[in-house]
Formats: sequence, structure tokens, C-alpha cells
Amino acid sequence: MNDTASTSPGRPFRFRLHRWRRLLAASAAAAAATGALLVLRPPPAPTVEVLVAARDLSGLSPLAADDAVVREVPEALAPEGALSPEHPVAGASLRSPVRAGEILTEVRLADPPAAGYGADLVAVPVRLADPGAAALLRPGSRIDVLAAADPLADGFAAREPAPARTVVADRPVVAVPDTDGADGGTGALVVLAVTEAEARSLAGHTADRLSIAIRG
Repeated sequence: MNDTASTSPGRPFRFRLHRWRRLLAASAAAAAATGALLVLRPPPAPTVEVLVAARDLSGLSPLAADDAVVREVPEALAPEGALSPEHPVAGASLRSPVRAGEILTEVRLADPPAAGYGADLVAVPVRLADPGAAALLRPGSRIDVLAAADPLADGFAAREPAPARTVVADRPVVAVPDTDGADGGTGALVVLAVTEAEARSLAGHTADRLSIAIRG
């Protein structure tokens, strides 16, 4: 009876110790499992910022600055030539329509026709009176464009013919489209790289007879 009474106070302590050991073991197992998951989990994939279409873009008009927005995508999903946020898009043209959210790439953008001839030049079609003169031209040829009154215009015979005036001088030819299909009635088109002021001057001479002087 006395032996039983002397040993009973230690039982709760041993019970609590056993319970603590089980809790510690469970905690250690959970920590080990978490550590294993962290080791096995692959690191986050690297990402990159790109420009995407902010909305459906038709490609019929030049891009505005707010037509593109920055998105972060996995680096592996970014196509070759994807545009970075620093790439200027305002004023650029698209080769074809683009859906909203599509990543914009360099091949999606169309270079302005006169891009290779100078930053301040634009491409302008000019219809020459003589198709044979246009047949002598190649992209890169440099010409002067001369304007004279059209002899078929009303009242031309009643006045003294005036010398031709130089409208633009020493400008490069960008393209000579379809010279084989031109005829004497409509003339032939050539595309020149000119300044905006020269483009307006050429537009003011559409009723005149335009000819060229070839510089090279």
C-alpha cells in the first residue's frame, strides 16, 4: 500500500513526457517533409518584361503609345525578337492585324518605306508624264523632279510656255512600281524619299506635267 502511494506521483510526469516526445517527433516529421518539398520544388522560372497589344489592332493606322502595354511573362515563352518596354512603338506600322494580349515582335512591325534614306524623309509616289523615263530608274537612283504646265490643259495654247520649275532636287528613288504596265495616258509612278515640305510641294503640282533629271 505504501509502495503504491510512493510511486504514483511520477506517473503524470512520465505521461506528459511521453506526450511531449510524441509532439516533438510529429513536429520533426512535419519539418522534414516540408524541407523535402522545398528541396524537390523547382525554382521559379525566370521572367522577362515584354510589350503586348493593349487591344485588338487592325494595322490600318500607325500605332499610338497606348496601343502597347508591359507584361511580365516566363522567359521561355517570350518569342525571338519580342519588343522590350524601352522599344518605341508610337508611329510604327503593323504588317498585319494583332489580337489583344499578343506579344509584339520586331517582325510584326513594318519599316516605313523611306526609313533607310533618312530620319526626316517620307515616301511619296510621284506620277511622271513619260513612262520611258521611269523605266530608266532603279531604287537608289537620285533625281530632280521638274514641273511644267500641261499642254492639254485649258488655255495652254493661249499663253507663252513657261520654263519647267524644279520641285525637288537630288532625291533618292525608293521604288519603281509596275513601269511595264504604264501607258502614255496615265504616266508612270515612282516613289521618292522627300521631306514633308517637299511632299506638300509635289502635291501642289499634280495638275502639272512632271518630268525628271537623273543625277545618278
